Amino acid sequence: MKKQVFVSIPLLAMCVAALMGGCKSAEEKIPVVHAHRGGAALYPENTIPAMIHAVDLGVPVLELDLHVTLDSQVVVSHDAFFNSIKALTPQGDTIPKDQMKNYKLYSMTYDSICKYDVGTRMNPSFPLRKNMKCVIPLVSTLIDSVETHVKHNGVKQVSYNIEIKSDPAKDGIFSPDYRTFTDLCMKVLLSKDLGDRLLVQCFDVRTLNYLHQKYPSVRLSYLVEDHVASFDEQLARLNFTPQVYSPEHDILTEEVVRKAHAKGIEVAPWTVDDQKEILRLKKLGVDAIITNQPDSVMMWLGSKKAN
Repeated sequence: MKKQVFVSIPLLAMCVAALMGGCKSAEEKIPVVHAHRGGAALYPENTIPAMIHAVDLGVPVLELDLHVTLDSQVVVSHDAFFNSIKALTPQGDTIPKDQMKNYKLYSMTYDSICKYDVGTRMNPSFPLRKNMKCVIPLVSTLIDSVETHVKHNGVKQVSYNIEIKSDPAKDGIFSPDYRTFTDLCMKVLLSKDLGDRLLVQCFDVRTLNYLHQKYPSVRLSYLVEDHVASFDEQLARLNFTPQVYSPEHDILTEEVVRKAHAKGIEVAPWTVDDQKEILRLKKLGVDAIITNQPDSVMMWLGSKKAN
C-alpha cells in the first residue's frame, strides 16, 4: 500500500476495529497539520525561512502556492503580483495599493522578481510574525532547500501540499492558460521525485480535471469555498473522485465529513487558527487541518507538547 499524505481509515477497517474493541472515535483521531504558506503567522509566507522553521517545529506537511513568471519560471507566491502589504521594491520603497497589479509576476522575469523584499514589511494580519528580508523563491529552490535541511539535520521527512493558482479570470493576464500553467508546474514538481509526499491542490476544476487526465498518478485535492452548492454538487464538477476534499472550514458539517469518508475521500479544511474551531473539526473527524499557526495547533490537538 502506498504511503498517504493524510491519515485515513477505510470504513471496513473501522468496522473491524470496532469489533475488536480497538476503534478510536473521531474525536480521538488527531488530524495532520499543514503549515499554510509555511506558517504565515510565524514567518514571512511562502518563503524558504518559513518552510525551514515549520520543518524544525515538526510540521508534517508544508502548504504553498505557485505562480509563473514572464520567463516561465515557477515561483512560490500566493499573490499574482507584489502586494503593498507584503512587499518592498528593490529600492526599499512601499508599493502604492492602487498600483499593485502593475507589479504582476507574470509580466516580470525572475531575475527582477528576486530583487523584491517580501519579508521585512510587517504584515498587520500577523503582528507576532518574525520579520526578515526574504525573496520570492523558485519552487525548485524551495524544495531542494527543505530536502537538504531534512537530510543534514536528521529531522523527519515532510510532505508538500502545493496549490496551482490558476483561475479562468487570470488566464493570459496573471498566468498562462491553465494547461501551460499546469505543465510548467508539474515539470518541476515531478523532477523532485517526491512520490506520495506530493499533493497538488486547486480551486480551478479545469486544472484538476486536466491533472487527473495527464498526471493520473498524482494525488489531488479539491479546494472549495462555495457555501451554496452541496457537497455532491461540488464533486459533480469534477470528472473524477479526488483523494482529498479541502473546503473552507466553516462549510464542514458532520454530514459532509461522513459523505466524503464514505467515498474514500480525505477531508482537509482551511485555514484555521482558532482553538475552538480546531477542536470542533477534530471532533468531526477531519483528516488534516491547514493553519497559519502550526505550532499552536499541534499543541491544541495533542500532536506536540508545549515547550
